[in-house]
Amino acid sequence: AAAAAGGVCDKSPAEVGAWIKTLPTSHVPEPAQEGLCQVVEAQGLDGNAFTEYVLTVPPEVCAPKHAMKLKAAWKNVLAEAEARKICQQNLAHNSKAQKGGVQ
Repeated sequence: AAAAAGGVCDKSPAEVGAWIKTLPTSHVPEPAQEGLCQVVEAQGLDGNAFTEYVLTVPPEVCAPKHAMKLKAAWKNVLAEAEARKICQQNLAHNSKAQKGGVQ
């Protein structure tokens, strides 16, 4: 289901909460950040669960205008996680290829 939402994220609930607190208040005001952090903590939302949650954030937690900015910012987190995964795969592939060596 997380893959259908746009990606996989291995952040723990504590990391998701910490990430929320890094958002500019112009994107997600402090009261909304606090509400989101409470939901993440109460429901134990890890990165994958938060990916699902962010698609349907209730307006009483985060106003629609701010929810759009939250979704865009989270999409960047997913893109970074995907890029990191690709880099790790390339690194693993290259280190295996170098072990073979060229004669």
